[in-house]
Amino acid sequence: MEQPVAFTCNICGARNRVAQFATEPATCACGSNVRVRALLHLLSMELFGRGLHAVDFPKLKSIHGLGMTDKPAYAAILAEKFDYTNTYYDRSPAFDFTAPHPSLYSTCDFILSADVLEHVAPPVGRPLEEICSLLKPHGFLAATVPCTPDDVMREHFPDLHEYRVVSLGNSEVLLNRRRDGALEARDDLVFHEGPGAVLEMRQFGVTGLRSKLLTAGFREVHFLMDDVPAAGILFDGEVSQPLIARKHPYALDAAAQSELLDKLIDARAQCRTLSESIRLASESRWLRLGRKLGVGPKWGMR
Repeated sequence: MEQPVAFTCNICGARNRVAQFATEPATCACGSNVRVRALLHLLSMELFGRGLHAVDFPKLKSIHGLGMTDKPAYAAILAEKFDYTNTYYDRSPAFDFTAPHPSLYSTCDFILSADVLEHVAPPVGRPLEEICSLLKPHGFLAATVPCTPDDVMREHFPDLHEYRVVSLGNSEVLLNRRRDGALEARDDLVFHEGPGAVLEMRQFGVTGLRSKLLTAGFREVHFLMDDVPAAGILFDGEVSQPLIARKHPYALDAAAQSELLDKLIDARAQCRTLSESIRLASESRWLRLGRKLGVGPKWGMR
């Protein structure tokens, strides 16, 4: 019999005790599962150097982030904390990472991708290069990617060019016109959470994934391999691989540093105001009378 697992969700901050712990199904009321908690853990560590709960992130609108079909469990929180936009391939706000966006190059501090890269059309190097171009010189990609246990990368449709998924009878079929004009039909399709835009285009291996990221322009790739039990991050053989891909080690730029300093100054001013209010209240004649009678608060008393 499995032992109950107790953890605090690092997205919403809720405490959980789960009798049967699972990696992919949600294990918190906010909808988080292991891979999205791992993704937000990596984001927090990269931005702030510690594992904060997402709801406790400081509000820094100078930090620019872009999401690739992020889940509601954390997308709304990030939009409140940062200058962050969650995008989609097939609906608004739409963003095609396989196409160039030169006007947005070097504008993002971070880009998030939770189990998306296995679905983009080949060649997969194209969106990885685009992500790298969109990031600032010290920006980073935080991602989760399903990887095969045998560490082999398999491209399911290497000749994909002009294609469409259609329903024939009781199954889905991919029709493709290759660049040489030849037509092909494939019915050995794998879909994640339903048909359509979530067709599995490939399976990654960790070694091949690292190589693809480095070729795309990233200089460092870090894979999260260790459990973080307190946050409900416990890996098994089925969970997607969380990773950070950096152009350079992350550092807050001047605008974000200035915004963070302003918040520190404001917090100190509020503390001084609160301390002065407590001092004035402690000198109240009514409070002094209460102390003589043994009632009321005992501010400043040891």
